Amino acid sequence: MSAFIQAHPRSTSSRFYIPWVLMFTAATSMAQQDAATTDADLLKGVLNQGQRMEAVRAGTAREVKVIASTLARQEIDRTVLNRLMQEISSSPEQTRRRLDVDENQLQNIFITLSNARSFINDSEMANIRAMCRAWDLSVQTGDNRIREALGAYSKRQRLTLDFIEKYYRVVLGDIDSLLSAESKILLADYMNDRRRRMANAGATTTGAIVQNLASGTETVRFHCRDQRASRD
Repeated sequence: MSAFIQAHPRSTSSRFYIPWVLMFTAATSMAQQDAATTDADLLKGVLNQGQRMEAVRAGTAREVKVIASTLARQEIDRTVLNRLMQEISSSPEQTRRRLDVDENQLQNIFITLSNARSFINDSEMANIRAMCRAWDLSVQTGDNRIREALGAYSKRQRLTLDFIEKYYRVVLGDIDSLLSAESKILLADYMNDRRRRMANAGATTTGAIVQNLASGTETVRFHCRDQRASRD
């Protein structure tokens, strides 16, 4: 402003000076109002964000929808030993050196694993039948009925998984009986390494997805016909 007055001395008369003062004052006032409005908007946004965060903290977390079920603890040894059987079939010499066994021992290990694999039945259809039986006989409605059906599936599945775990513990003992002390250590190292890899990789199972209500609802609706509704 002072620079303008120095450059235009004639405009310092009241006839020219007063309008410029009024214009400058109005512009300053508008800038202050804009700044105040901006600050108010920012404060309002911060408060709204805080309220949303509090609402999230206070709310109930939604169930995560599971895409594929990971291996149960009871399934890991069976999966590792099936992998060992595949390695014996595809790379027998490499596997023989890894376990420090002769060809006869390697063949006996393969036969033991092959017989075990043929003997075990996942009984997935039995799990599904238990689920649909509970669904059909339930007196519950809505989500409670679905939870009851999923609970029946999980209970029946645990019986199968517990049997698989115990059975493959026996199979592993049978294989150990074929090995020397050094080979037993090598097999134990192999098993521990493969168990760790599968845990880190999140290996999946082929069973139905029933981990929670969000995932299990589709499983129930896909497999179980609503016999109760058809009777009504």
